[in-house]
Amino acid sequence: MPGESRSARLVGVGVFVLVTVTLFAVGLFMIGDRQMAFARKFTVYTEFAKVTGLQPGAIIRVSGAKGGSVKSIRPPSRPTDKFRIELEITEDLHPLVRTDSIASIETEGLVGGAYLAVGTGSDRAPAAPPGSTIPSREPFEIADLMQQMSGTIRKVNETIEVLATEVQNTLQTIGGTVENVNQLVDDVTDDVKTITSAGARITGDAAEIADKIRKGEGTIGKLVNDDELYRRTVAIVKSAEDIAADTQRVVQEARKALEGLQSKDGPVNSLTADVRRTMEDARDAMTGFAENMDALKRNFLFRGFFNDRGYFSLSEISPAAYRAGALTTDKRRARNISRTWLGAGELFEADPEQPGVERLTDGGRRRLDAAIAPSLSRLPGNILIIEGYAQQGTIDEQYVRSRARAAVVRDYLIDKFHLEARATGVMPLGADSAGSPGGQPWDGLALAVFLRGS
Repeated sequence: MPGESRSARLVGVGVFVLVTVTLFAVGLFMIGDRQMAFARKFTVYTEFAKVTGLQPGAIIRVSGAKGGSVKSIRPPSRPTDKFRIELEITEDLHPLVRTDSIASIETEGLVGGAYLAVGTGSDRAPAAPPGSTIPSREPFEIADLMQQMSGTIRKVNETIEVLATEVQNTLQTIGGTVENVNQLVDDVTDDVKTITSAGARITGDAAEIADKIRKGEGTIGKLVNDDELYRRTVAIVKSAEDIAADTQRVVQEARKALEGLQSKDGPVNSLTADVRRTMEDARDAMTGFAENMDALKRNFLFRGFFNDRGYFSLSEISPAAYRAGALTTDKRRARNISRTWLGAGELFEADPEQPGVERLTDGGRRRLDAAIAPSLSRLPGNILIIEGYAQQGTIDEQYVRSRARAAVVRDYLIDKFHLEARATGVMPLGADSAGSPGGQPWDGLALAVFLRGS
């Protein structure tokens, strides 16, 4: 009947739509699962000077396992900067991604697409926190290898040509030397004969002189054969021995006198003991005074007075307390803090004599002089903090490098401008560069002047 055929047709259409929607949902789920769209992920960053065909959406492999994709590639703002790569990695591979994991750009086969490989870090390094930057290794290109091989072959050819010329010159020199030696032998032959004849005459003369000495002839013969001369010589030697014995007695008596002066009960040791006791008493008094002053600075009645005047130890302030405002008081408000940001590239260079140590360049010293000049007139009575920042390495390596940078700059400024050491401190802040220009991670330092004012 018409009504029944219409109902059957509607049922068939409904079944077709239901099957189509089900297949679409299953396909969408399979595609999303393949692309890890439903997996929990965390974000880290890395940097490269060259991306070598890497594109957003490229696969990320952690120790060979597919672990995510490249979310974005931010180009550098200047030639000296690097491309900043944003990585999304699945949370189940997070334990393998450590702060010392190395990111590198690899290629699938010989002509395959580029992907980002992340190596497994070491057990001693902590897991890379979300939002952190892991180190990278620049990609290797065949074109660079071919260019290096071409240069090496050219240098080898030049070296061979130079060696051929030097060998030829050496052979010519050897030939000339042989000719000179032959000529020299011919020239000295007559002289050798003359020297041999003279040697024979000298030997005969020496034998004649020895014979005369044995016979007692001449001055030397008399000295050798005269017994009276021998007796006189013995008497002179005995007198010299007596004089030496007397001298020895005088030295012994002088030594006894000095030992008496230096003895335990002698005047010298008594005076030395008095001086030593006086110095120890003075040292104890100064130690007690320093302890009393330190206790006074921490007393709740006087703590505010000393802190306002800067009578505290800057070295005792931790980075956490510094960030929390340990140096800001009613007379040193946060808005009165003046900061000058300086990059590590314009200040430091590697010390060739001490691997892993940085030193100030001549240009870096001039840059520091210009940066501190506007604040020199305001520093007396105020506080200068050199904040150190470092982005490379593990957390402890960042802390050590940022402190070393700040310490080098502090020593230079105190030595050149005669700043008050008690009011000039260092603050190693590692990679925590909050408030840096543009909000970007800062690598270098900042000169922070805490000014007193309303």
